[in-house]
Amino acid sequence: MIVMDQGERLPLLIDEDGVPLFRPTQWIVTARRAANLAANTLQANCYTLKFLYLWAAAQGVDVEARMVSGDYLCPAEISSLATAAQKHLDELDATTPVKLLKPTKVVSLEQVRMRAPPPARPVQKDTAANRLRTVADYLRWLGEIGNLHLDLQTSTLRQDALGKMTANLTMMIPKNRGRNVVGKREAPPQDVIDRLLAVIEPGAPDNPWTDFGLQSRNKLLIHMFYGLGIRRGEALGIKITDHIDFQRKHLLIARNADDAEDPRRQQPLAKTRDRLLPLKDGLIDMIQDYIIHTRRKVPNAPKHQFLFVSHQSGRPLSLSGGSRVFEQLRQRTELPDYITSHVLRHAWNSAFSSLIDAKGYTPEREAQMRSQMMGWSPTSGTAATYNRRKIREDAERFSLQHQSTLVSNE
Repeated sequence: MIVMDQGERLPLLIDEDGVPLFRPTQWIVTARRAANLAANTLQANCYTLKFLYLWAAAQGVDVEARMVSGDYLCPAEISSLATAAQKHLDELDATTPVKLLKPTKVVSLEQVRMRAPPPARPVQKDTAANRLRTVADYLRWLGEIGNLHLDLQTSTLRQDALGKMTANLTMMIPKNRGRNVVGKREAPPQDVIDRLLAVIEPGAPDNPWTDFGLQSRNKLLIHMFYGLGIRRGEALGIKITDHIDFQRKHLLIARNADDAEDPRRQQPLAKTRDRLLPLKDGLIDMIQDYIIHTRRKVPNAPKHQFLFVSHQSGRPLSLSGGSRVFEQLRQRTELPDYITSHVLRHAWNSAFSSLIDAKGYTPEREAQMRSQMMGWSPTSGTAATYNRRKIREDAERFSLQHQSTLVSNE
């Protein structure tokens, strides 16, 4: 990830010597960056190209030479590529040495089964689908480079063959029909939230952090996730002077891509619309207390305006550092494994629904208010995604009520 003087982040795919690969870099810069795609999207594209080149190395396929010369992938290779798209990258690494079995005595088949490692879990369908879409775009781009200086007849024939190859590859994209809703991420039960808020209180006997400064920072961070429903990137991008209005008690969530003041290579970003969020007195006091009594004592922290800092270096807290807070919570307490910053966004939406139900607002007004607070388009259908538990519980309650009437009539 390169950070340019103006703050722009540019991810590149590099070889083992740290040198950017020519064709992937050319594609990222001329075809993807030129389309004003976000740095995170470009980075995801680089990971997909890494997958493609790892698969090609394992199969002995020179992708670039084949595409440019017009020797496009055959159906068997496309099938192999689609199967590999469902695997994690570390399973495709061609540099990982293969462990050969030593000669040994004859053993039973059951012993072999017992020794066999558990089968690897495939990646999510969306991940495999995005990989194949990106690979199809990249291979088509490579093929078109090879057709630039050919005569019209040869170019037309190649273009047809290239179109058939990409069509065959596109047909292998797994379809996610959205029918399976069981096990989808949703808000945790209220008792889990209550336990979380109790555990993170500074001085609590089961607080997972011994340093009081870390206890104060992490309490504030988690209260902002749950109290405001903001994303991890939005929280870590907050600046004290630019985004927090202590007089009007407002927090500005702003899209600020390629911030030259942000020293982090992996810049935390807001994915949704800019918006102003109201701050309750208790949260304002918590922010001020952290800034005055904790943050200013951290070495190097006063050199920048980002609210959340690493208490080791004083630099702005990284995305991985924000995730580590929840890893430590899960590892050091009895809190469930699904507790993450994003689950707290679901929890905010569930709490919002309960308050709305009590006030009796119309569904249309509820959707407007929720979209405003979350930064969604007013016509977005995202609300249902973040309100799964409330919707499921309401549906279950109605079903039980209906069943009770049937039983009473028998």
